[in-house]
Amino acid sequence: MSLRSFASPETHFRIVQSGTPPSVDGLAITEPKFLECAECGARVRIDGPDGHTTTIDNLPHERDCGQRDVVSRFFEEKFA
Repeated sequence: MSLRSFASPETHFRIVQSGTPPSVDGLAITEPKFLECAECGARVRIDGPDGHTTTIDNLPHERDCGQRDVVSRFFEEKFA
């Protein structure tokens, strides 16, 4: 499988806003909460409670998602 960059114009991801008041999740209604694959809907919390830095590599894509091969440069350099 060849790997593609998340910055490629052929790949599509969304930043999803919280949509809830701070009393629910600590975030403002318009504050970014999730990184989402536009193709399969896979989501990961942006800088979630476990204290890591969220990247495109954390998305749990569906098995048949056409964007499963999209990774960051860091991932490609370290693991590919």
